[in-house]
Amino acid sequence: MKGEVQHDKMFPFWTQDSKWPGIFEIEWVFIKDVPFKEFKNVIITMKDGEVKCVSNSRDTQEIPFAEGKSMLASFGSYLNSNTILEHFEYYDQRQENYERNNPIQYEVAQKN
Repeated sequence: MKGEVQHDKMFPFWTQDSKWPGIFEIEWVFIKDVPFKEFKNVIITMKDGEVKCVSNSRDTQEIPFAEGKSMLASFGSYLNSNTILEHFEYYDQRQENYERNNPIQYEVAQKN
């Protein structure tokens, strides 16, 4: 995060207005796939008060500073072999094949 959460502003592109208030700026330092098991020792208090592993948190869950710092250390030290970005071409091709081979099903799914 590049700054504080601006609670008085709304992100204009949510499908459900007013569900997640507040915006903040981020700067992507790197993108890396790290499995949940690498965070099994990072324990936080959930929004409902339960204490669980951070991998059980949901979108917009605030992560305390110390636990976030621990997660960043895991990101930095984990040696991965690839990232999701390397798979986009495969998924794009798979989608094109699906649309080409199932045009009616695809059109119905798009309308719903």
